[in-house]
Amino acid sequence: MLRGKWSRSRVIAAVLAILVIVFVVLTVVLFVKPDLNAPERVDAVVVLGGPNNNVPHEGVRLVEQGYAPTVAFSLAPGVPCVGAAVKQVDPAAKTICFYAEPQSTQGEARSIKRLAAIHGWKRIIVVMPIPQASRARLRIGRCYSGQVLEVGVEPEGFWDWVRGIIYEWGAEFKALVLQPTC
Repeated sequence: MLRGKWSRSRVIAAVLAILVIVFVVLTVVLFVKPDLNAPERVDAVVVLGGPNNNVPHEGVRLVEQGYAPTVAFSLAPGVPCVGAAVKQVDPAAKTICFYAEPQSTQGEARSIKRLAAIHGWKRIIVVMPIPQASRARLRIGRCYSGQVLEVGVEPEGFWDWVRGIIYEWGAEFKALVLQPTC
């Protein structure tokens, strides 16, 4: 039995408050303000697939600004390659479109490993929505031994942030616990 100022309900409230604070801090560090990189010259820009329409545009912009001679787009089934858009911006740029198997960040990481081996990429920029950055770093790092710079794109609105963060908590658990390999 607890005596003095610390009753059982106060201890429970304190523990719950600490858990909420830890959850909020982890959410911010992992999904809202992850450690991202400034773009630098690389062998290729790889654009991860997903619902954010601004992610492919950022990949094209990076090629246009001369950060890489190649841009690779991960596409969902039925989505056409955007190679023509890249050629309009930089006629010398090489465009690669691929369909990850499985259609997930894990599949994209495996595809990056394969494409890097084929094309000799030692250093890449990966473009993805900001909430996905921590998981993408984990997944790609398990498969690809080259240097990865991450450039994040903000979700398109408040509810996209909320959906992304909720999704990422489950996906991060899956990547850490259920699928710990490439």
